[in-house]
Amino acid sequence: MDISIVSPDHSDQAALLREAILSRILCGFSDGGMKIALDIDPSLPAEGFRIDKDGDGWLITGADGRGLYYGVGKFLHSADWTSDGFSPKETGGVLSPACSFRAIYFAVHFYNWYQNAPDEELEKYLSELMLWGCNTAFAILPVINCSDPDDELFIRSAEKVRRLYSLAKKLGMDTGIILGINQGSKNAPDDLLADPSFDPYGRRGTAGKNVCLSKPGGLDYMESVWRAELERFTDIGIDSVITWPYDEGGCGCENCRPWGANGYLKGIKRLKEVIGEYYPSCRLIISTWLLDTPENEGEYEGLYKKLKAEPDFADMLMTDAHDAFPAFPLENVPPVPMVNFPEISMWKLFPWGGFGANPMPERFDGFWKSSKRILSGGMPYSEGIYEDISKVQCFGYYWDPDRDWRDTLREYFSYELCADAAEDAIELCRCIERNHVAVGEEREPDPGDAKKAGELSRKIDAVLPERAKTSWRWRILYIRGILDEKRYGYYFSHKCSGKDDLWLLRHFSGSYLARDPEAQSLFEELFEIYHCVKFNGENRWTLPPIKGRIAMKSFVG
Repeated sequence: MDISIVSPDHSDQAALLREAILSRILCGFSDGGMKIALDIDPSLPAEGFRIDKDGDGWLITGADGRGLYYGVGKFLHSADWTSDGFSPKETGGVLSPACSFRAIYFAVHFYNWYQNAPDEELEKYLSELMLWGCNTAFAILPVINCSDPDDELFIRSAEKVRRLYSLAKKLGMDTGIILGINQGSKNAPDDLLADPSFDPYGRRGTAGKNVCLSKPGGLDYMESVWRAELERFTDIGIDSVITWPYDEGGCGCENCRPWGANGYLKGIKRLKEVIGEYYPSCRLIISTWLLDTPENEGEYEGLYKKLKAEPDFADMLMTDAHDAFPAFPLENVPPVPMVNFPEISMWKLFPWGGFGANPMPERFDGFWKSSKRILSGGMPYSEGIYEDISKVQCFGYYWDPDRDWRDTLREYFSYELCADAAEDAIELCRCIERNHVAVGEEREPDPGDAKKAGELSRKIDAVLPERAKTSWRWRILYIRGILDEKRYGYYFSHKCSGKDDLWLLRHFSGSYLARDPEAQSLFEELFEIYHCVKFNGENRWTLPPIKGRIAMKSFVG
């Protein structure tokens, strides 16, 4: 197959299109090949695009540079691919995103894939997420783990974030940073420390050194921390800042509580002034993570009151939770636009990502349906590539709030694997999710789903083209299916049952597989895919539980 990409003024999009095609089929590029023209039409809705048949060729038209990237993504994802060619599809009109805020948060501070991956892999992955509709890349600097701005970890992390931002800007994406309102460094003065009584139930997190903003010097200290972070990126630019209330953060003293409606707002007011010095046009987003948890303390109510009285205090709110979307925003119209924060990484079954992919499409669909009427987009929380499927599902919602998740995943699997495997891959995700949720909620797993996960993994693997069979996206899903079959099979074959065994299954099921050579080999493969730093102990949150490399309570008979 010969192809001719005509795009004299849009070389970056053309290069990405060419690279994607070459990664899938053997083809040549010549003036006489199938013509694919790229163009810009500013009259289209912002970030929108259309794909049209143009004689014997194709025309991808974007409203702007981003829209052209999204058009290239749709052109690739929706085509019918064979081993030696592809048949694109028209859009039948203009497609444009319903939600303007479609971000991804990369946790680059846990020695995970983001922190360890080579820059070229990170750039490739970021560009692939953009082709699915992402338009903003967020990160954070690990103040909690650092002594001061001259700390080696702080400097290394800042350089990693700089590279991430540079890659994002190269693609025409926005950049953003999350700042803890009262999260101090390891050397924060003891006389400024916050009152930890805000977290009597252990739900909000008291990690690190939180600073009381009501004590003399507290706000000044935090301002020095914010400045040390913000000044690192003035040459690149930051388009959005998200403030964070809890985990890490919070203070329960009488002058700060209720934190989310009092001390938190004091900090935001000062932070907003500081941001303006460095990034005058920066968007300010207030996170409400774990406000009024687990009891209603008036935090949401006080925050809403503040925003109604001062509409320009913030540009957006960010809202979500671990187990159910917060009730207050659903029952009270947000005073400013609201976006969500899907927790796609850390829900139950420790170590997160250590067994491979963790798709939970029906769970996230329930979250989205319960809240989409009040949302203007969102930002999934990501600690690695093991939740790639969930990222694409979320971007599907942000582009079209009413799109069925099965249609999004069908397009994803048809493109990343092959069309013949798409339905089985969706069913594999459902088998994985049903047992993930059951065990996460300390209910018995289903042996039928466990067995079926293994069977589907092998069935799909047998029909995949070599390109897909060896891709990391398939390998982490395949590994999860096989390991689910093995660990749940062990649970039932050894007649495990009861609350204690379920707790162990949720937290230490890697121990079940300590004597299984195939399982250990699959864990080793995950180590390589994730670029794990072996034996350092710092990436234990997502580290595959290979025997002897992570502290596990062994209960293998």
